[in-house]
Amino acid sequence: MSEQHAVVLEDILPLSLEKGELNSLRRSRLMRDNLALLKALLVMDDHLLAEDENREVTSSLETKIDLLLLLVGKGIQGLDPLPSAFPCALGAENLYWDAPVSEIMPESGSAVCVSLFLRPGIAMPLFLPGVLENDAKGSGAATDTLLRHHLHFQVDTRVQESLDRLIFRYHRRAIARKKDQHALSTD
Repeated sequence: MSEQHAVVLEDILPLSLEKGELNSLRRSRLMRDNLALLKALLVMDDHLLAEDENREVTSSLETKIDLLLLLVGKGIQGLDPLPSAFPCALGAENLYWDAPVSEIMPESGSAVCVSLFLRPGIAMPLFLPGVLENDAKGSGAATDTLLRHHLHFQVDTRVQESLDRLIFRYHRRAIARKKDQHALSTD
């Protein structure tokens, strides 16, 4: 289910939609939450990257504490079940996913905010405000039972930079796993 771009994060991820434009105050709050989530996910992955061994220990610890406080705060708000999961491809400014035709979605061209759970074990979504497009022409994964959805989203610059780093790390690890699997299968 690859997006048009080479570097994407592909997985089956829970997501939900909220129809409508975001007011500037809510958008600002969501971008702040996005940045905290992405920074925390990047820090959590730092131990996997040898070239990041020189990182600032104090900064790393502060980010982990911020994430812990954020997660505790979200946990206090209530433990809602995760939304349905769909095959997704997340790129720099686009999210593609395949959902059953029976799934109720806003019409194409609608302003929406997608809540995408990058780590289902962490019940905190990445919020992606943008415009929804439904692929009714049959390209992508559109079939009699599935419809390809496309969200072109725009996030703040700092959020975008962190998202790009996270997607690149995911992509790099996916390539390494494929190489490892290939090496094991040829042995």
